[in-house]
Amino acid sequence: MKLNQDISRRDFLKLSGYLAGASILPAVKPLAVPGKQDYPIGKKLGRVCVGEFRSWVDMKSEPNMNAPAVARAWRDDVFEIKREVVANVLDFNRYNQRWYETPNGYVYAPFVQPVKHIVNEPLASLPINPDGTQGMWVEITQPVVGMELTKPASNTSSWIRDSEGMARLYYSQVYWASNLRQANGRTEYLLSEKYGALPDDYWVDAGACRPVTAEEVSPIHPEVGDKRILINLQTQTLSCFEGSHEVYFCAVSTGYVKEGKWLTPPEVTPIWRKMISLHMSAGGVSQYDSPGIAWTTLYHAEGQAIHTAYWHNNFGIALSHGCINCLPEDAKWIWRWTNPVVEYYPGELTVRSAENSTYIHVIES
Repeated sequence: MKLNQDISRRDFLKLSGYLAGASILPAVKPLAVPGKQDYPIGKKLGRVCVGEFRSWVDMKSEPNMNAPAVARAWRDDVFEIKREVVANVLDFNRYNQRWYETPNGYVYAPFVQPVKHIVNEPLASLPINPDGTQGMWVEITQPVVGMELTKPASNTSSWIRDSEGMARLYYSQVYWASNLRQANGRTEYLLSEKYGALPDDYWVDAGACRPVTAEEVSPIHPEVGDKRILINLQTQTLSCFEGSHEVYFCAVSTGYVKEGKWLTPPEVTPIWRKMISLHMSAGGVSQYDSPGIAWTTLYHAEGQAIHTAYWHNNFGIALSHGCINCLPEDAKWIWRWTNPVVEYYPGELTVRSAENSTYIHVIES
């Protein structure tokens, strides 16, 4: 049985930083300054993804919360993950017992986004789309990526405007590249969001952006007509069925319980819209303002969707505002497998009839 925590995403981020910073010991030394790290290529890496900017989590001498702190990892710090281990002291207050062993100590795995550092060969020119415009979808393949705005931050979305100059792009996010230039001694792409965002754009190192190919968005098992998705709120799991045969399974994070009701309501509904990438926001920064959310599959009129999450690694626990948070590889497979089929360009489809859509079954147990 999974524990359902009555806590919003923003509260989760704050609480993570507060709890992790509660034991401040003089002997604890911080890791590298955020944004000033050299990332090793080919290594399994982790990025501290919880807490506010300038907050930290403690690295422990052993894989348990009561162990002494031996180092401090700041929000957006990146480090090598040597291996994943289970807590050596069972923590009855937490469902996830996973920890990462790093060269500097042990860090609680739900606080860390697993990432890689991949350098891509920049293109000499952008592809031409069927309507004659140029552009392509790109995936961020480096842990933390800086950007150069094309307008004052005061006129941008709240995730940029309220970041105090610390807005960054993160591993696994997907954006639309519409232009390129030679600047700062490198090739840079002009990135933006096609759906759900203000008209912000920013120049980003092309080496951090992997072109998403048409093959990657091609449908999986398109010949199968009898497809459905089962989401179990109690177990925080998602299963994909072709007829009675389960073909895919993963842990997820659904909406939590608030005032006695699930924020992800139990129901049966069809998919009505799919996007390669979407900007999601609610209530401004007071709730969330999240760019570049990849592989979004909307199934409810109020905005519930299956999509990637790069701001936590706590899958198996209910902690969203109502959406179904997944690992990037899980959300991408589900996006490709479900109907309707979406073309690479424009990378979005809103259905007028649910006749050919996959149905989402959300149950409590």
